[in-house]
Amino acid sequence: MESITAAFTDPGAHVVLVDLDPAPTTGTRSDADGSATTGEASLVAVREAVRALGRTADTVTFHIGGGSAASSRPFWADLVTEATDPSAVLAGTPSAPVRTGVPGSAEGPEPERGARADLVIVSLPAHAAESVSLDRLALQAANRLRQGGILAVYTHSDWTRGRLVDPTGAIVAAAQHADLLYLQHIVTLHAPVEKGRLRAAPSAAVAAEYNRARHHAAVRGLPSPHLRAHGDVLAFAQPADPGALPSGTGPATAAPGAGGGQ
Repeated sequence: MESITAAFTDPGAHVVLVDLDPAPTTGTRSDADGSATTGEASLVAVREAVRALGRTADTVTFHIGGGSAASSRPFWADLVTEATDPSAVLAGTPSAPVRTGVPGSAEGPEPERGARADLVIVSLPAHAAESVSLDRLALQAANRLRQGGILAVYTHSDWTRGRLVDPTGAIVAAAQHADLLYLQHIVTLHAPVEKGRLRAAPSAAVAAEYNRARHHAAVRGLPSPHLRAHGDVLAFAQPADPGALPSGTGPATAAPGAGGGQ
């Protein structure tokens, strides 16, 4: 997150961190011993890291429960079909993004929901599209960004369930439906490069997760999953000022030489 913040903002910029909350809650979530949950602790650490770089930071909670997770389909979705039933995929229709706010969530059509952001950062797991409305998320980010601001989405692919899941296409489609410009796809390596090759050096937690996934695959007779070597950062820009009136909606002005007496 430090690299993303330093790359896309200057000192003094305002950064908004999007926290994915599974359901609307009141009060501070905590464990039985009163300590913050792992997710909250990670968010606090990121916020402090951003502030240490000389930027201001706040958090927006995006509630992902209680609503539809339908998202816009990539433009190439109709070109990809299931070998078992191609007609089923071709019969589908793209979903349109909903531009109205959802009760209990942090987004809405009004841009005045906090300070304008120079950078909005969100981290999405590979299977996020199954529970998160990417259209709503992209619209919320677009409403918070100033003109020229950047939305940075960190995500990754996954194959632990026996099928490759790559959320990048759905994320790009949702951001473009929110009128954000797709700027860049950055590959973030999880493994060091030595002598021209990637050397797997997973942490203890990552190694344990991989061993569990490999065991589950073996039990189910599925191909062994790969050890994740990289993540993905997708960068989008806000080309317009969300707070400005659309052209042609301002006060009418008379053309030169038209109207009343001279």
